[in-house]
Amino acid sequence: MASRGFIELLRLADLAKSRSSGRHSTSQSQWLGVVFDVAGQRLIAPMGEITEVLALPEITPIPLAQPWLIGVANVRGRLLPITDLAKFLGLSSVAGSQANRKVMVIDQANIYSGLLVDQVLGIQQFDISQYEAVALPAESPFLPYNHGRFVRDEKFWYVFMPSLLAKDNNYLEAAI
Repeated sequence: MASRGFIELLRLADLAKSRSSGRHSTSQSQWLGVVFDVAGQRLIAPMGEITEVLALPEITPIPLAQPWLIGVANVRGRLLPITDLAKFLGLSSVAGSQANRKVMVIDQANIYSGLLVDQVLGIQQFDISQYEAVALPAESPFLPYNHGRFVRDEKFWYVFMPSLLAKDNNYLEAAI
């Protein structure tokens, strides 16, 4: 439970909010995602692709690494490499409180990595019917990791797929 603590708290808060507003559904037609901001772009990652969300831990720099690989952190006995997602994409983080910055952890079969983002805003629930296979604009640095969007109340929620990032050779080759 400790490794998934923050995600579980977000899920429980969302569940309580949804029940009080009457929008809770146990139907299989629902999709859940973690909403976050990077360099002014609001994105949403599938719940199954983000293992946990951490406050920025103490980081040890790695010599001879790309500038976007800010270092490693010891998270419950495992070394977690942490990437500044904005720097990796050639963007500048939005000026704001360092306290808002969070690390989203990816723990899949072949990769254990942390993505430093400007802010994690919680969990959103969508109906599958709100999904559109429409990509971000061609000039967006997030495009290679985008998988459509959800539309609700005339707002677009673009889907960011950490699994696509984990397959990017530029991301995997962090040594200089």
